[in-house]
Amino acid sequence: MSVLTRRRWLNLGLLGLVGGLAALAWLESRQERLAGVPALLELTPAQTERIAVERPGQADLAFKRSDGRWWMTAPESGLANPILLNSILNLAGVHCPLRYAVAELDLKALQLDPPRLRLWLNDREIRFGATTPTDGQRYLQIGATVSLCPDRLYSLLTSAAASFRAPPIGSSASSGARGE
Repeated sequence: MSVLTRRRWLNLGLLGLVGGLAALAWLESRQERLAGVPALLELTPAQTERIAVERPGQADLAFKRSDGRWWMTAPESGLANPILLNSILNLAGVHCPLRYAVAELDLKALQLDPPRLRLWLNDREIRFGATTPTDGQRYLQIGATVSLCPDRLYSLLTSAAASFRAPPIGSSASSGARGE
C-alpha cells in the first residue's frame, strides 16, 4: 500500500471520527435543551382513565379504561386497539420547547379558534390547530399556552373510527378451520 493510499484512509477515518463526535455533541445538546422543557401535561398514561376526541365533520370518539383495558364507547362500542391509544396517551409527556401565551397570538390564523380538533385526556383539553409551513409542527393549545409540537397524532385522530377498535383475535383462523 502506498503512502498516499494510507494517508487517504487515515484522513477518511479521522473525518468519520470528527463526524461521529459532532453528531454526539449535537444529540447531547438537544437532550439538554429538552430536559429543561416541561412535559405538555403533568399526566402519565397510567393516570389517564378517559379519552375523548371531538372531530368536526366526523363522528366523535370516546374511550374509557376499565379493568386495565381500554374500551371504545363512541361512536361504536367494543375493545379498543391499545397500540393506537398508547400513541395518544404518550402525547401528555411530549416536550415542546416553543411555547407562547395565548394573548400574544392570533388564534384564528393558527386555526385554534375554532380548533381543527379537540382531544381530552381525562378533563384536560388539548386543542389542535394548523401546522407550520416550514417544518410541519402543529400548534397545540392547552389553557392559556400554545405549544409548537411534532405532528404525530393528527392524522391518527382523524382516521376512521372503526380503526380504533381492536382487531378480533382468531377470526380468520376460526373461519379457516370451519372450511368457509
